[in-house]
Amino acid sequence: MVVLSLDAYSRLTDDVEYALDAADRQAKETDVRYTHEEMFSKLRGTTNG
Repeated sequence: MVVLSLDAYSRLTDDVEYALDAADRQAKETDVRYTHEEMFSKLRGTTNG
């Protein structure tokens, strides 16, 4: 079992939490919605070149 300090856990998760919060804010401000395929094809394009 791996035990992390609160600081270590925060360093691992803060960026993800920030991105999710930003996505939530953007979703409230716009009516634009993407399908699962549209979103993941965009992500694949950025990670695979």
